[in-house]
Amino acid sequence: METRKLLFLLRQAPYGTSHALEALEAVLVAGVFEQQVAVLFRDEGVWQLLDGQDGEALATRTVSKVLQALPHYDVDALYVCAESLARRGLSVDDLVLPVQALDAAAQNALMAHQHAVVND
Repeated sequence: METRKLLFLLRQAPYGTSHALEALEAVLVAGVFEQQVAVLFRDEGVWQLLDGQDGEALATRTVSKVLQALPHYDVDALYVCAESLARRGLSVDDLVLPVQALDAAAQNALMAHQHAVVND
């Protein structure tokens, strides 16, 4: 059976709704089933990567802690929209995991080489 290339496009803020955690759970499940999984954080989704989060203050799981589990599920192709970071005054040094910052052209190329792109 051919391994499928799946890109999860995560654009939701980490808190306020369950969208971010539900999308991350889908990423983990895809990793368990040995798919070639990549994740691209864009727009408000870049906040999911911010180091120093504490979900306990909101009585919820801390999104950045869930993100730290990704490498254990063989999900290590992690990307972030460089423009989304810049618009929020963030850099890759502010993030909880090592990610590769991509410009718009590189993001389009990444998406073009996937079997499926899953939006959150």
